[in-house]
Amino acid sequence: MTLSLILKIIAAAALVLLLGLRTKHDLHMLQQNTYRNDRYRRWLKGRRKLEFVVADLLLIVPLIASFWNQLQFWLILIVVSALLINNARRPRADKKPLVLTARAKRLWLLALVLAAIYVVLIVILQSTVLPLIVAYLLLAVIIMFSRWLILLANRLIQPLEHKINRGFYLEAQAKLAAMPDTMTFAITGSYGKTSCKMILAAMLSEKYLMLATPSSYNTPMGITRVIREQLRPIHQAFICEMGARQKGDISELCRLVKPRIGILTSIGEQHLETFGSIENIIATKYELIKELPTDGLAVLNMDNPFIVAYAHLATCRVVGFGIDYRDGYYATQISYDNKGSSFVINTPEGDKQKFTTQLLGKHNIYNILAAAAAAHQFGLPLNLAAKAVKTLEPIEHRLQLRPNPIYTVIDDAFNANPAGAAAALEVLDSFSGGHKIIITPGMVELGEREYQLNKEFALKMARVCDYIILVGQKHSQPLQDGLVEAAYPKEKYFVAADLHQAQQKLQALVQAGDVVLYENDLPDTYNE
Repeated sequence: MTLSLILKIIAAAALVLLLGLRTKHDLHMLQQNTYRNDRYRRWLKGRRKLEFVVADLLLIVPLIASFWNQLQFWLILIVVSALLINNARRPRADKKPLVLTARAKRLWLLALVLAAIYVVLIVILQSTVLPLIVAYLLLAVIIMFSRWLILLANRLIQPLEHKINRGFYLEAQAKLAAMPDTMTFAITGSYGKTSCKMILAAMLSEKYLMLATPSSYNTPMGITRVIREQLRPIHQAFICEMGARQKGDISELCRLVKPRIGILTSIGEQHLETFGSIENIIATKYELIKELPTDGLAVLNMDNPFIVAYAHLATCRVVGFGIDYRDGYYATQISYDNKGSSFVINTPEGDKQKFTTQLLGKHNIYNILAAAAAAHQFGLPLNLAAKAVKTLEPIEHRLQLRPNPIYTVIDDAFNANPAGAAAALEVLDSFSGGHKIIITPGMVELGEREYQLNKEFALKMARVCDYIILVGQKHSQPLQDGLVEAAYPKEKYFVAADLHQAQQKLQALVQAGDVVLYENDLPDTYNE
């Protein structure tokens, strides 16, 4: 074996390893886009099409060396590859780390195989027909376009994944169908569904053996996994959160779960980027109500004008809830303070029950109303619902008060919609004492309305906040424009490059007694 061949083998192995590390990050972004190529491409749109870092400037060195002798070129390529591998190995400060599920491992392995085939083929062709400089340029191209490699791998593996997922889906569907005594609850809405699910779970657990999908498990495969691994015949109730980003998503979940009680918490301008219009959002959310059996129950927010306009589409019994609404379950005698809320729930039969909760914000009263209505209709006494709510801990990252010895922190990092942001500002405004400070990157996935809705959010911030810290120069531009329109003092707002810099700015200006609201925290796919 010649020295030239040895160097080529080592260089090829190093390049494949480098591509493996590069595609790990690409896999992470694809996973956060739910393995959907269309969503991944949408994420790529408007971004740099090349995965370029400063260290990639080292790729110029082998290019120069390619004009000299081949041994020097391959040796230099090995050294440069090693340096790039070392750079790619540096830990990333991801908010939501990559989860190496069986699917992720299969996809990553296929991407590595494709990378190896490409690299080895180029090296072989260089030994026969390709000039050295052409071969190197082809190798550099795949390094720079590694994010498209994971896209190709995902497309090739989709038939296999579809077959695997379909098998799991049918297994979960059959398992649930064999448990007719288990009452199935489904919750959807533009916002409030996760909070409502956790509240309903707490209420029902006062009397029943129940299971709720954890965290934000609201996709077909997430719910399928919960059913297969956790649901048992002893469970008297199964609560399922249903998420959607396009028409048909809710119908697919309903075919799996076959809910008998459906809760529609809200309809608003969220995920407009994927839905396209508010009409599509309405149609998608109402898929739940249409899929309910005729002997089922629809629990609807009748203070929401979009829901009211389509309530007649329900073919099953309907129970409404609201604050202004007065024909179903409604709240009166509402009072707020910085420790939570208290109110009275009135039932359609005229019964009343006082509720107190640590949960902050008017929208949480709606969530409690929705859960109480569904639980009460299922047979839970209202006093038990009130007991559950009284001891319920604030839901993580959703208007959650966090302990701090110097100032008050309101963590609303998981809210990303106009109604939720407005509710968070109402809560911030209710605090008295020190300065009111907000840290936010703004809202995303609002389609053509994104600029205007963020600008309106900034106008509201200007009326409430003493200091404003924006995160991300690009994402926060509509907010900056809104603050300029509101004539907000320039010395009172700041634009940070990232959350770390925002924290540094906060520590420089916060004082004892101040209140700090963290509103929305964009996922890693929105890092600038």
